[in-house]
Amino acid sequence: MAEPDPDIVEQYLPDGPISSLRRIQALYGALAEAEAGDADGEFGLYYTPGDLSGYVTQGEDTRYLATAHVDLTGESPELTDVSVRPLQPSDVDMLGYARYPPGRGIDHSITHRGAKGGSDSEQTVGYLKQRLYRWTNGGGAEPAIGELADEHPDGWVITQLAALGGKDDIEEQLTQHVEQEFPATEPRVTATVAITIDPGELEHAPEGASGVGEFYPGQLHVLNAGMRARKLEKLSRKNLEDSDPPSRGQGACMVTGKEAEVFGTAQDPLAFYTVQHAEKFPHLSKSDAWRSHSISAEAALLIQSGGAFVDECSRTRGGIRVYTLPYFVDCSVDDAIDLHRLITGDATSIGDYHDQGEELFPDAVERLRFYVIGVRNDSGDINVLFEEPSVTAYWPRRVAQAHTTTINTETSTTFDSTAGFAGLRGDSSFRHLGQAGRHPNTMLRAVVDGTYARDTLERPFEEAPVSDDPREWLTQSLLTGQEIPVERLLSEYVARLEDETDLANDQYGTYVLYVQIAQLEALARAGLLVSQTGQTELTTPPRMHDSTTDTTEPPTAFADGGTPTDQPSIAFPEPTDDGELKLSSLREYRLARFIDERPALADNPERRGVFLAGVLLGQLAHHQRRNRDMNQTLRDMHPAHRMTGARLSRLFPELISKSSAYATEMKSSSTQLFSETIERLIDAVGDHPPSERDWALPVEDIRFHFAVGTAYGADAQSQAYELRDEHRPSEPADDA
Repeated sequence: MAEPDPDIVEQYLPDGPISSLRRIQALYGALAEAEAGDADGEFGLYYTPGDLSGYVTQGEDTRYLATAHVDLTGESPELTDVSVRPLQPSDVDMLGYARYPPGRGIDHSITHRGAKGGSDSEQTVGYLKQRLYRWTNGGGAEPAIGELADEHPDGWVITQLAALGGKDDIEEQLTQHVEQEFPATEPRVTATVAITIDPGELEHAPEGASGVGEFYPGQLHVLNAGMRARKLEKLSRKNLEDSDPPSRGQGACMVTGKEAEVFGTAQDPLAFYTVQHAEKFPHLSKSDAWRSHSISAEAALLIQSGGAFVDECSRTRGGIRVYTLPYFVDCSVDDAIDLHRLITGDATSIGDYHDQGEELFPDAVERLRFYVIGVRNDSGDINVLFEEPSVTAYWPRRVAQAHTTTINTETSTTFDSTAGFAGLRGDSSFRHLGQAGRHPNTMLRAVVDGTYARDTLERPFEEAPVSDDPREWLTQSLLTGQEIPVERLLSEYVARLEDETDLANDQYGTYVLYVQIAQLEALARAGLLVSQTGQTELTTPPRMHDSTTDTTEPPTAFADGGTPTDQPSIAFPEPTDDGELKLSSLREYRLARFIDERPALADNPERRGVFLAGVLLGQLAHHQRRNRDMNQTLRDMHPAHRMTGARLSRLFPELISKSSAYATEMKSSSTQLFSETIERLIDAVGDHPPSERDWALPVEDIRFHFAVGTAYGADAQSQAYELRDEHRPSEPADDA
């Protein structure tokens, strides 16, 4: 990839702040032109020589230039020859090539490239005839060139070519010449004209003129002006009826802000704006479009030139094309060149851009901004699903840091034997929870590329993504720092858990739930959660010392008037006389720590009761599976995604009864199995939970925290064993 020419960057860099999508597109166009290095001169922006790169001879693969040689020095135009020879890279500049946007069969310039799949001699003759007749408005098909021929002092050249192309035997003449030299294969062909002319007859001297000679289109001002006229016609008439007046007038360009001739139907590579779908723009008059979407010719050309770079900054996720366009608001020439290095690399996400930016321009990387757009392409009808014009790495990085804090056992007990879940920290295949999830940079990529949201939320629109896709809603909130209503988040979590649950195969969506738990706590630590129903305890981060985000808070009294506890007040169990730690004591300690550290549970007795009911169910189900060899456990019979307040009220006495029965069966010294859980459950909701109509918690809240409790209960025994092993005194060294 060539380095951009600083002089060309300076020439076309938009003045003032880069403050809109169109200005970013123009900036990318300036970089594309500076990279090509051929945007000098009156027609420099119009040329697209790079579009001939696949048509020049490369190694043994020969591509051909078919040239109609025309003599305009006599009384009438004459076709003197047709040459068919390999097209060399050194020939390209003299051809004055200007490509119409891909997908169209007509080029702006008189030089034309044929089919990519190759052309035979008959097709080549057709190309050449159209150069002489159609392009020159011989049949009235190109009125813009016809007007140019009338107004330009050297317009007679075009008129003479049209006259030659209109001769009855021109096709026969072309065929005779072409068939003499055309190769046996069907190569890629570029067709053009070369004109023998006396420079003294021209108002604008040909480039490289030296006496009477032959000149190619790029050397003749009038043919270049014809190419430009054709382009400007497209800028003002695209998708207009022939009877419509052109959409052009004098006004301020929306990109440069300068007064100029502006156009209303300029090509937008992103296709966000097109009068073809006028129904999207109420009261739009196509011919007057230049008044509301005013683009000067220079800006339109730059936007078109930058299309390839814009495409390089995009990727597809979940059926949506997501553009992440890096830019600097205050962009100097040096900044623009740094930006060129960035967008021509491999990155397509904010995380990767930021990493590369730190290597390429560490002093400026914090000034990077990103214009993020998500679009759905419905057979060419582009629908913008979301658009964020000024995203930085601040919020994604903050969320990523909060996540790593949550799952790191040195800064949180959420996935630790001290109080939390077993998690999946030993399995590197589970992203967000394994070793990779503990690295902020890894999580930064997960946040910005959408996987952090896609792995926890409902996925209802895989085939037809819509603007309210919950995964994109959360991703955009994480990118921009928008407040996230915790009630909606819990609702989406529960919907995803239901999708993940397969009772026939003992699948409860445990991995997804673990990530949801980590994500919920991370968002609270990052300060992004809000409650629309006043339940602020749901948005409060865990009461843990957190040196990274400094969220240490003093313990507060429980909402139900209980005694506040904090980490130091929960004493670690003392060993028994034989030096062992009792598992029941360790379970009790862990449970107390887990609840106390989380205001969502500690400060709301009803939610704490829901959680504890889930814990007890999880513990009993684990006992049923491990000790009673039952295939269908309580967990299968009462899945979290079906739980309601009424069902919970009916479940409560069943859990107490089974706990008592199993204690008797196990000859336990206690009247209840897992009495530490039952005591706290009764403390939270009394001997009987609220009746159906008295539950204050929304059903999504009940289901999610019941699921959290169930998973916690399933882990409780194994985590207690692990905690005991961690605190078991080491064997004395053998002095012998």
